[in-house]
Amino acid sequence: MGNTVNLAMPLRRHICFLDVGHGNSTVIIAGEDSVVVVDVGRQSTLSEFLNQQKITHIRTVYLSHADADHIGALAGILATQAITIGRVIVNSDSKNTEVWDDLLYELDRAHHAGSLEFKLGLVSGHSEMLDGHVSIDVVGPSRYLAGKGPGSTLKSGSKVRTNSVSAILAVSVNSSKIALLPGDMDDVGLYELLRRSPDLNAPILVYPHHGCPPRAGSDLQCYMENLLKEVKPELVIFSIGRGVYSTPSPETVRLLRRLCPKARIVCTQLSEHCASRLPKAAANQSPLAFARGREHGKCCGGTVVVSLDDVSTVQPQRDAHFSFIRHYAPTALCSGDCLKAASA
Repeated sequence: MGNTVNLAMPLRRHICFLDVGHGNSTVIIAGEDSVVVVDVGRQSTLSEFLNQQKITHIRTVYLSHADADHIGALAGILATQAITIGRVIVNSDSKNTEVWDDLLYELDRAHHAGSLEFKLGLVSGHSEMLDGHVSIDVVGPSRYLAGKGPGSTLKSGSKVRTNSVSAILAVSVNSSKIALLPGDMDDVGLYELLRRSPDLNAPILVYPHHGCPPRAGSDLQCYMENLLKEVKPELVIFSIGRGVYSTPSPETVRLLRRLCPKARIVCTQLSEHCASRLPKAAANQSPLAFARGREHGKCCGGTVVVSLDDVSTVQPQRDAHFSFIRHYAPTALCSGDCLKAASA
């Protein structure tokens, strides 16, 4: 995965993993009028990216679960009406927060006003076909897991938490998976996913829960072994905000390097684990794709842009990214074997 994306022209056949700081937002651009968003982040990053790309309509917004760092920006997009949305599909999460309550209220009101379609129940089996043979498929949670809901106990004896029902989506081109977006999936969610034995092999993985352990007391190594054995990723993206929750955890990255030694690792922002201070003159990793960290020099990979038609075509380009790491990240978690492989 080392070719360079040409960002001189607007992005029209790309999947973009936005640097939103701490949070998630992925934009799938399958054609001029075929744009889908999975999670929206918390700040204005998504709006600024769409404005930069001159995108004024989103076909579908998927919200993997109710955490503010995945849903917070949508209320502002609805309020400004600068971007129209065809439909919003949300997970049947049960967060009792003001931001979740306010968003559900506004979505319900917009649905009844006829300005968008608002659907509940993001469960496995849902599929949406976009232009150019691109599809979005929900592979988890199962109806059983979603129906049980947070606070319940499964037949296995596992306690269901809100992250257990986080939606897991796959992006495919010509029926071949290219990316897995697991939201904040915990070990219970992963167990239930693997119990149904879906095909999860995909070259790109957005690592769950921003590189945090799946939950307190869980077996991180077992979780990662099970996940990585099924996905076999070539590119692993950590969507993080510098200085927020100390993500990704060093143990997560250490295990990732051991279990997937050939995988390229990209963090959207420069973790404090990798550099105690921000560089004074940081290289700009994604010059024409809006990134939240750029203003204050916090980017590492920044917004990651991949061609839908050639997943080896990635921005930031491998050599430039690793050059940045060598110069500005003296304690880089992803250093060592992966850097040696990049320079070989």
